[in-house]
Amino acid sequence: MKRLEHLFMHSENEFRSYQSLVENVFYQDEHLPQQVFQKNLDCFLFQEFDWALSDEVLTTIKKLSVLTQDKDFLTAVLKPDPVEYYMKEFGYYNWLRTSVDISDEDYVNALWTSPESSIADAIITNSNIVVWLSHSLEWAIWGDRELEICILGLASKKAPKTFLEEGWKPLDHPSLTDWLELLLNDKKKVNDYVTQFATHYSSKGA
Repeated sequence: MKRLEHLFMHSENEFRSYQSLVENVFYQDEHLPQQVFQKNLDCFLFQEFDWALSDEVLTTIKKLSVLTQDKDFLTAVLKPDPVEYYMKEFGYYNWLRTSVDISDEDYVNALWTSPESSIADAIITNSNIVVWLSHSLEWAIWGDRELEICILGLASKKAPKTFLEEGWKPLDHPSLTDWLELLLNDKKKVNDYVTQFATHYSSKGA
């Protein structure tokens, strides 16, 4: 497997610049099923977490980049902490800034690239909260390993039908309930989560 350490952020200035983008898009102190997206994104679609941590997500990102004219995108781990844990332990950040033209193989290799001293700390294996976004701020993805769900947030003017064809699910699709039932094994808790998702992620204009 090709190691791609050069794709990870090493500069504090670059990290702070992209951190400000993340702060403009997400409520980082919130957790699903609460609303984690800022108000400018109000159309939402759902997928499984493991699907997003693969080359499958690139198809979505490439189509989004055509709509928004983005040339690159960010894959950023928020938990474990990129500064207090990752930078402190390994000397760089667990954030990838990559061209939208990156190959499927190189992207997957980057997700599997780990610090030489700790193979368990690749993004693919040690990432509880992961986000994807770009400079346009017209789309973003939040992934939660604990709930095994990721959510694509779009500006409502960006037609979601394109992404339904790629396997993204609308809020009312039965898959969301199925995923939660498999994970939680508690009907009352599942119903509570479904209600909260409906409260926070009912898409506007969809």
